[in-house]
Amino acid sequence: MEIPKKSQRLTPVILRKKLGWTQEQTARAIGVRPATLSNWEAGHVPRVTPSLIKKMMEVYNCSLDDLIEAFERGDWTHNPQNSGDV
Repeated sequence: MEIPKKSQRLTPVILRKKLGWTQEQTARAIGVRPATLSNWEAGHVPRVTPSLIKKMMEVYNCSLDDLIEAFERGDWTHNPQNSGDV
């Protein structure tokens, strides 16, 4: 997977769009509900098992570091509720 330039933060949406998939397709491939994936893309940090992390890496075709960067914080959204989250 080609990683975006450092000036562009890696996000869950970018990971999915690089696949060319819809939220529903991606959620199905990972094994979660589309609403769950939508929440992740809206800035909610996922709480998942190690096996699901592995599955996400396989589906998104990315490294663990990429996955951490994309999901570690929800501050990539414009949702005021997410600002200031640590």
